[in-house]
Amino acid sequence: VAPLVHRNMLVARVGRLACGVERRACQAHLQAPGAATILSGRHTVGSLPKRSLGWTAQSFSRVGAVNAGGSRLMSTAKSHKWTMYEADPSMYLTKGSECKIVHFVRHAEGIHNAAARDQPDDFWGSLFNSPEMWDAPLNSAGKQQCEVLMEHITRSGIETDLVIVSPLTRTLQTAALSFGLACPKAPMLASELCRERIAVYTSEGRSNTSDLKRDWPKVDFSEITAETDPMFENKEEDDMVGARSLTFIDTLMARPESSIAVVSHSVFLQQLYRQFEHSLPADFHEKRQDFATLRTVAICPADKA
Repeated sequence: VAPLVHRNMLVARVGRLACGVERRACQAHLQAPGAATILSGRHTVGSLPKRSLGWTAQSFSRVGAVNAGGSRLMSTAKSHKWTMYEADPSMYLTKGSECKIVHFVRHAEGIHNAAARDQPDDFWGSLFNSPEMWDAPLNSAGKQQCEVLMEHITRSGIETDLVIVSPLTRTLQTAALSFGLACPKAPMLASELCRERIAVYTSEGRSNTSDLKRDWPKVDFSEITAETDPMFENKEEDDMVGARSLTFIDTLMARPESSIAVVSHSVFLQQLYRQFEHSLPADFHEKRQDFATLRTVAICPADKA
């Protein structure tokens, strides 16, 4: 497996490990070829010279991530054919790697999110399953969140080969107002597989495909074959969403692109992360991802890890 390479700095946040010194750059100590003991954390990291870290999928699991006290913080249990690790947004892969860098984004705030928060009586009384909330779009706060996300993508030096987006209006808006501006050359592909959990909320319903194609001419809707929304009639439990998320990862890993952004939804992403709780930090699946935020992971074949 080809190494993960960090584009701008000599450090990364793989594993979210404690450095022991607040706001201190946490260095990765290269050992034998293909093996690195990683000391990293959430602290501010200063700019350091560009350099390949020589990380491989084997490095993540065989050597593991170690905290300042020397204890192992990352399990290597294999429950799937893929293994997912937290990565830094500015990482990229060298040619020939069997891994992929994936940037998962939750959509920005929609009108249904604001109604549930600001008008709980009205929302839970009737709005949650009303035609008014069908395929809920972003509100003005959500559009402002997209601007912040776009600036973060640009500042982080993220370059993506493809943006896969849930075909709901709020995710399409989020993708267009963030990656569409920060990475204008990256094509966008709509996929039903990364839609939100189908429950009783009309906000999870999809607009007609012909309307989406008209409103989003730069998005490829070739994988959306039905004009209306057949998925909305089939309600899902969380474990069903988890199974769908693994199918989504299978299709993603079969693609030729090495760096992919995915714009999706909170419950879908939470259930996806739970399928890889053996290798991801606990806060990935313990709480839902915030509006218009980005989490970057490396996904590698489990048999190579």
